[in-house]
Amino acid sequence: MPPIPDGIIHSLKKARAAAGLSQRALAARVGLTQAHVSRIESGSVDLQVSTLAELARALGLEVRFLPRASLPLVDSLVRNLASPTDGPSPNRPLYRIEDEDAEDGDDG
Repeated sequence: MPPIPDGIIHSLKKARAAAGLSQRALAARVGLTQAHVSRIESGSVDLQVSTLAELARALGLEVRFLPRASLPLVDSLVRNLASPTDGPSPNRPLYRIEDEDAEDGDDG
């Protein structure tokens, strides 16, 4: 059985704690047993994608599949959003796409 990546386990535990849910309460929301949630959080069960998606929805998370090359950018954006002192200003976009022609001063 392939192990559940530590990042997924950590995210699920953190989101469950932030929501103030016990393993039993989370299990009831998604139709699992408390024992199964415990095995998921300990990494001792083969987690199905459908179960991960249900847990994520119940915890206000979203499961996304991203190209590996984009992970450093996504990680950086998440870190910036999670840091209230160093995060982006609410009035400033997280990124800006500039057209090469606009950089050269060519309008057309």
